[in-house]
Amino acid sequence: MALTSQTIQLLRIIARHRPELWDLIHPHEPVLAGRSRLGALGRLAQVALNPQPLPPGEELVAAARYTARAVAEAAITAHATGQDARRMLFEVVDDWCPPRPTPKIPWPKKWPIPWPPGEPYPIDPELVVPSMQAEAGLVFQAFAYGIADEELSASLSEVSDRLIDAALQVQNTAS
Repeated sequence: MALTSQTIQLLRIIARHRPELWDLIHPHEPVLAGRSRLGALGRLAQVALNPQPLPPGEELVAAARYTARAVAEAAITAHATGQDARRMLFEVVDDWCPPRPTPKIPWPKKWPIPWPPGEPYPIDPELVVPSMQAEAGLVFQAFAYGIADEELSASLSEVSDRLIDAALQVQNTAS
């Protein structure tokens, strides 16, 4: 799916008018960026005003976004130190895109699970898996779009395409 990079470009244009989208499409910023636009701090302040917990699906999707960001940053570090970043990226995506039927919410084995172990899943996996895959795919593509190193950019883009394709495939079978 080569359109993922065009999607990121389109989202960047839309984000000029809807600044809250920057948290999705520009994962290179620190989580607590102090900018005038609505960022992580603005959302945290909004949540503090209304202490209701986030719905479980949104919590898992946010965890997927932050995990994808951490994986992308780890891949950049691995590549900079001469290790095989591509292999690392594909190991993570193999966990996130297991063959159907998916018996549980897929999560990268080497990353902490965002819910307590042994507890039942807080939401039906069929409802949240495509969202997690799409969020992670957008994060990887945003990193790929901003990296000058062609080899690393291509690996990140390929991983992004695989995640987006998996999310769309699940979505199409559910429709």
